[in-house]
Amino acid sequence: MKHFLKRLMGFSLGPILGAVISLIQIPILTTLLSEAEYGISTLFSTLIVNIPNFLYIGLDQSYTREYNRYKDKQNLFQQAAFLPMIVGILMFMVTIMFASPISNWLFDSPEYTYIVWLSGVWVLATVIERFILLTIRMEEKAIEYSKYTVLLKINVFIVSILLILFGMRDFRVVVFGLIFGQLLGDAILFYNYRSLLNVSQFKLDPKLLKTMLFFGIPLMLSASLNSILNSVDTTMLRNYSTLSELGVYGGAMKIVSIIGILKTAFASFWVPTAYRWYEEDKDIKHFKFISDALLFILTAIFFGLLVFRPIVMLFVGYEGSKYLIGLLSFPHLMYALSETTTLGIVFSRKTYLNIFVSLAALVPSLLINYLLTPQYGAIGAAFASCGSYIMLYLARTYFSNRTGFGFSQRKQILTIILMTIAAGFNAFDIQYRVGITFAIGLICLVIQWGTVTDMLAIKQNPNEWDFT
Repeated sequence: MKHFLKRLMGFSLGPILGAVISLIQIPILTTLLSEAEYGISTLFSTLIVNIPNFLYIGLDQSYTREYNRYKDKQNLFQQAAFLPMIVGILMFMVTIMFASPISNWLFDSPEYTYIVWLSGVWVLATVIERFILLTIRMEEKAIEYSKYTVLLKINVFIVSILLILFGMRDFRVVVFGLIFGQLLGDAILFYNYRSLLNVSQFKLDPKLLKTMLFFGIPLMLSASLNSILNSVDTTMLRNYSTLSELGVYGGAMKIVSIIGILKTAFASFWVPTAYRWYEEDKDIKHFKFISDALLFILTAIFFGLLVFRPIVMLFVGYEGSKYLIGLLSFPHLMYALSETTTLGIVFSRKTYLNIFVSLAALVPSLLINYLLTPQYGAIGAAFASCGSYIMLYLARTYFSNRTGFGFSQRKQILTIILMTIAAGFNAFDIQYRVGITFAIGLICLVIQWGTVTDMLAIKQNPNEWDFT
C-alpha cells in the first residue's frame, strides 16, 4: 500500500501545486475582469480545450492500450500521433478560411482573427504534447509528469500576470495566458523529448495503425460526444442567456476545477496502474477498494466545499457563483469515480460501448439545458451539467458490468443521491443551509463506514493485499 500511495502522491504533486497556482490566479482575474469579459474568456477556454479530443481519433487511448505490448516506443509514438497531426493541420487550414466569422461569434468582433490563428497553432502543439505526456505517464515517471504539469500552469500564470502589469484588462488576459503560456511549456517539453519527434526513420505501419484505429475510433466518437457535452452549457449560455451569466458560471467552474485537477492526477496514475493490474490478474477486491476509497475522499472534498463556501468564495469575485459550486462539482466527481468502474469496457476492448455512454450523458444535458438555461441562466446550466454527469457515471458503470467487470455500487449510489440533494439545497438561499449540508455529509460518512473498516483491515493484515 505504501508503494501505491507513493506513486499516487508523485502523480498528484503537480496537479496539487497547479491547484495552488489556480487559487492565486482566480481572484486576480475575477477582480480585474467584469463578468461579461470573463464570460467571453470562459467560452473560448472551454471550446479550445475540447477541440483536440476530436483530433486524436481515439489513437491516444490506443497508444496507452498498446504501450506495454510494443517494444519500439518511438515508432509506436509516431504511428499514433501521425493521423491526429494530419487531421489537425487540415482543421487549421479550415480555421484560417473561416477565422472572421469564428472571431465574430466568439468575441463579438471580427478583428480578433489573429487569436483564431494562434488557437490553431495551440491545438497542433497540444496534440503532440498529449502523446508525450502519455509516454511519461505510461512509464510511470510520476515526478517528471508532475514537473511538466506544474511548468505549464506556472507559464500560464506568469504570462497572465505580465499582461495585467502591462495594463490589459479584458478577456485577452486569459486567452493569451492560455495560448502563450502553454506554448512556452510545450517548447521545453518538445526539446527534452526530441528523440520521439525524430521522424528520419519513420515509415507508416498500416497494420499497426489499423489495429489502433479499430480500438480507437469508437473512443474518438465517444470523446467527440464528450467534448460536445463539456461545451453545451457554455454554448447555451452564450446563445440563450447573457455574458454576465456566462461569467458567473465560469467563475464557479474555475473554483471546482481544483477537483478537476485532482481528478486528472488520479486518472494519470490510475490508468497505467489499472492496465498493469489487469495483466497481472489482480483480485477484483483491489479495484473495489480503490473505488470505495476514492468515493470517500471525493465526498469529503465535496462537503468541505459546501460547508466552507464563504471561505471558498473569497477566491471568486462574482457573488452568483456560490450557488453553482455544488452542482458544478459533479462533472469532476462523477468522471473521477467512473474511472474506477468503467474498466471492463477497455479491458474487454469493447470500446464501442463508450458511444452509448456518451449519448446517455449528452441527451439529458441537451434536454435540461433547453428547458432551464434560457429562463434560469447559470443555475439552469449547472443543473444540466450535474444531471448529465451522473448519467455518465451510471452508464459507464452499467456497460462495464455487462462485460463481466464490476462490483457492488450500493455505497456509491446512495452517496450520489445524497450529494445531489445537498447540491440542490446549496443552489438557493435556504435557511440553515450549513446545518442541513453538514447533516447530509454525516449520513454519507455512515454509509461509507465500511470503507474505513476496510482501511483498518488492510493496515492490520497487509499480506492479504497487494497494491504494488
